[in-house]
Amino acid sequence: MTAVRRFVAFGYYSPVPLDQQWRAERALALARLFIAAAALAAIAFAAGSSDQYVPLAYPLLAGYVVFAFVAIVLLHVTPKYWPLSATAMHGVDVAVAAAATLFTNGANSPFFMLFLFALLAAAYRWGFAETVATAGAAVLLLQIEAVAVAGLVPGAALLGRAQLDPVRLLMRSAYLVIAGILTGYLAQNEKQFRSEVMAIADIVGQADVRAGFKKTMTAVFGTLLRLFNANRIVLVVHEKATNQFFRWDGGRSADGSVQDVRYERLDPDRHSTYMFTPAAVEWHAVRRRSWRGERFDVVAINGGGSRVKLEPWTFPPEFLTGIGPFRQLLAFGIDLGNEWTGRLVLVDPIGVVDRAGVLGFGRRVLRQIAPAVHNVYLMHRLRSAATVIERARIARELHDGVLQSVTAVEIQVAALSLRLGSESPSVVSELRRLDTILREEVVRLRELMQQMKPLELNPEQLVDGLADFVQRFQRETGIAARFVTQLDRVALSPRACREMARIVHEALVNVRRHSGAKNVFVRLATVNGDCRLSIDDDGCGFPFVGRFSQADLEAGRKGPLVIKERVRLLGGQLTIESDPGHGARLEIAVPLSSHGIAH
Repeated sequence: MTAVRRFVAFGYYSPVPLDQQWRAERALALARLFIAAAALAAIAFAAGSSDQYVPLAYPLLAGYVVFAFVAIVLLHVTPKYWPLSATAMHGVDVAVAAAATLFTNGANSPFFMLFLFALLAAAYRWGFAETVATAGAAVLLLQIEAVAVAGLVPGAALLGRAQLDPVRLLMRSAYLVIAGILTGYLAQNEKQFRSEVMAIADIVGQADVRAGFKKTMTAVFGTLLRLFNANRIVLVVHEKATNQFFRWDGGRSADGSVQDVRYERLDPDRHSTYMFTPAAVEWHAVRRRSWRGERFDVVAINGGGSRVKLEPWTFPPEFLTGIGPFRQLLAFGIDLGNEWTGRLVLVDPIGVVDRAGVLGFGRRVLRQIAPAVHNVYLMHRLRSAATVIERARIARELHDGVLQSVTAVEIQVAALSLRLGSESPSVVSELRRLDTILREEVVRLRELMQQMKPLELNPEQLVDGLADFVQRFQRETGIAARFVTQLDRVALSPRACREMARIVHEALVNVRRHSGAKNVFVRLATVNGDCRLSIDDDGCGFPFVGRFSQADLEAGRKGPLVIKERVRLLGGQLTIESDPGHGARLEIAVPLSSHGIAH
């Protein structure tokens, strides 16, 4: 047997671990021994019969008993060394049933029930298709045996005396077909249910609060991509409590793992891009192209699982742009009452056969896992809020305690140096040195407090926020600083706005600490689809000459590490132009196509 077998249920795949296969084979081996022993016992009780089939059937069933016993022993003791696959074992069961009925009057045989064991074994191992195929093979074998027993095949009359009974043959064939269909249907539904339980347990197990929300989303996305065999996944959520809209998306790598999970906060105007009508149903869309143009073949179900008839419709152009190229789409609605609503879209799932069945399966899975993921999200929000509160508390403590004390000491040292005047030049010189150190520490404490304060900037607040940073920098350091822009609003996501503000803050801190500059210019503009930020100073510059791109800086391990990392997270480009002794220029370009939001 292979290490992992997969069965198909409504077009999705669920792996069956090897230990479960061995468990199934051990159960079937025990049942096989029981039915073989029962059949052999029936032959033994009929040993005094004058029928000619007894001498032929007795060794067959005796051998079947031995085979069943050996299978039990090997599957329990050394299952790894069991030589036969599940298909081979099934073939043995069908062959024994066919031979036993042949030796015992074909369709009239009392051992017709051996075929029913073969049907049950197929249903237990696999599902509907294999069980129906087994029933068809059994019916075909019964037809052949009936002809043989009737003496139409030369020499076959020696195997029994009964004549062909067409009515019994038809009835038993019908029994086998009906039993195969019913047993296969029940087995398929049971395996579907088990697959759903395994999928839900696997995904819920990934929703680990300790791992963090981003890792949880990555793990859940990976499991869903593998479960539906899709290439990409997109999740859009509306958080009703804050009226905020979020979008997560991720792709599947060559090894099956999820990669490039991205997150962005959407402008409320873009909500209709993904939550267009019909928003309350699950649907599967296939893109069809013909000489008459492009159309979408859509199958949809409602919340109760019933098919919904949809009028011909097309996707909004903004949705097609946001999703990207695709051949098929699976979409599921998410509704958590007063908490979340949204839509999950799987791009290019493979193997979707029963479209309505796949939609129903996905709806049931999402109903189970969405609350678990939402709980992890709430815990993430709670931790973030607690972190912000704690950082704000520490900043207040620094301002009301350490900063005030250091400032008071600085004032006292300055007053003492003035009072001593010319009486002790050496002491005054030392006091002035201490005053400079204390003033520097005050500035550093203010910078630390600024970094610890929560920073929430949206596109409307970014320009004013940067201007405030620059003015505060000039006020606290005495370095002439100007902020120049012609923009009132920058079409960046809130996350990108926060990162841009942090980059400006880090650059100004570096100017104060290392450059010795007297003038700083900060410029913000949009050029050729990019948001461009530049910081110029007339200080000492960097210890290299020329213009360096981000690739050059990475290769030479040059430039400010923190700023490089922030620009990399934004997917932007950093360029540094340095002229030692005359100053430096930092240019940051962030593509609006990746982080932009609609006006």
